[in-house]
Amino acid sequence: MFLLFIRTLLVYAAVIGGLRFTGKRQLGELSTSEFAVTILVSELASIPLQDTATPLLGGIVPLATLLAVEVLLSCLCRKSPGIRRILCGNPCIVIRDGKFDPNMLRLLRLSPEDVLEGLRMQGVSRMEDVLCGIVETNGQLSVILHADRQPLTPSDCLLHPDETGMALVLVSEGKILRRNMEQLGRDEQWILQQCRRRGISSLKDVYLMTLDDQNNLFLQRQEESV
Repeated sequence: MFLLFIRTLLVYAAVIGGLRFTGKRQLGELSTSEFAVTILVSELASIPLQDTATPLLGGIVPLATLLAVEVLLSCLCRKSPGIRRILCGNPCIVIRDGKFDPNMLRLLRLSPEDVLEGLRMQGVSRMEDVLCGIVETNGQLSVILHADRQPLTPSDCLLHPDETGMALVLVSEGKILRRNMEQLGRDEQWILQQCRRRGISSLKDVYLMTLDDQNNLFLQRQEESV
């Protein structure tokens, strides 16, 4: 049992390390080749876990080889549009000026109901509002609305609101995230000072504290968390 426990931890570490090595796309929007690699990785990782007679390297070496090939193919796709087109395909326009393209839907084996579902998920309820609907290489539907149907922005109204910035977590459940603190140019003394201003004497009483680059601070006490 102990040997199986150790083998499981080693295989788990190898899979996590390999997926981290292939980049963030492997964890987000998957292309066809990346999806295939993900399935094969799960199969290869299960071999040394199911059969303890199989050498551990017998599962890790094929796993490392597969992930290395995926990284190599990703580099080739960046350098060669032709290889990228073969492995990932091309974006396909399924809606033009508010009307379906039946031939493209037939090629992609999609029904109008499938596309309408994708429109609803993006908050679009009327086909007439759509200038162009595109099925991307990862299978997601991108929608471009007619200019007079697009949401208003502050610049359309000649407004210039202040930037909100990007908030980073400084304190999470009583613990300081020092990397974020240094990125924002703050120190522990500053954090404690902000806590005392709000009647908090200890970081243990802080559930969450965030700060953005526009100095907008958010703080939630432990007892306020749900």
